[in-house]
Amino acid sequence: MKEDIEYMRKLCKTRPISYSDLDYLKKGSTAFLHENGYSTSQIAQALDLDERDVENNLKGTGFALDYKKIAQFEDKMPSNIGDTIVICVPSFGSENQVHCIKATVLQCVPRGNSCGLSVSLLENVDFEIPLYGKARKGTEIVVPVDWVSE
Repeated sequence: MKEDIEYMRKLCKTRPISYSDLDYLKKGSTAFLHENGYSTSQIAQALDLDERDVENNLKGTGFALDYKKIAQFEDKMPSNIGDTIVICVPSFGSENQVHCIKATVLQCVPRGNSCGLSVSLLENVDFEIPLYGKARKGTEIVVPVDWVSE
């Protein structure tokens, strides 16, 4: 049973990006595991939730996942949470150079008619990232999906 729980947790770390936890209540993980045939009690144990929380997540209580907001950006987004991507930060001001860095995808963040990705940097940055400055490896930032390199 413990091996199943660890396997479920591992699955959640690499689930499709359309199951992002948009409200940090583990709804994406809950939905993903449920659609893969796991029981409410198994999901609760794997996600450290009460069974009632799992049931509420599945009913869509609070903020439900809104796949329509994500769907229009699918061609620009990586497939899975945990994927390693290259972000190309455009030049700002008088600088005329695009800087690229590697990052791990944490979740997608739809905002109005746009969408971003929450990522964790895999390397230190020696250039200015708008709003973040010079960031270090492990820093979590949100970037527009347009910055994701093909």
